[in-house]
Amino acid sequence: MGTSSGVWTLFTDGTSNVRGFGLDIVLKPPTGGIIRQSIKTARLTNNEVEYEAMIAGLELAKSLGGEIVEAKCNLLLVVNQVNGSFEVREDRMQRYSDKIQVTLRRFKEWTLVHIPWEKNSKADSLANLGSSIEEDDLLPRAVV
Repeated sequence: MGTSSGVWTLFTDGTSNVRGFGLDIVLKPPTGGIIRQSIKTARLTNNEVEYEAMIAGLELAKSLGGEIVEAKCNLLLVVNQVNGSFEVREDRMQRYSDKIQVTLRRFKEWTLVHIPWEKNSKADSLANLGSSIEEDDLLPRAVV
């Protein structure tokens, strides 16, 4: 797919709960339509799933030819750490922040803004869906 100079809008959410761990990406290309992706993941903290969702979403946008991205995340801590407003104190979180910075440098322009949870409900519901899928559901099934 060729690059598009319009703005790609990315909504991300991560879920870490008793049902499991999931990432959700809702990507709106400038040409219209919506791309939704829900990913079940290994055990991670709330902050880690938010970072993982953001990284996966940014990589998806770039792989589809995005050059300008407006990313929206409902975890203010991640937004402030990536934007440089909050200091990253843990080594593990610093590695996530560094990876996002490297990924963002691949775009011509980018913004990362905080979006209240209520306005990110599509991403949140997909993340919850992704976290609730059983591991057995992910295994290939034999066709009889």
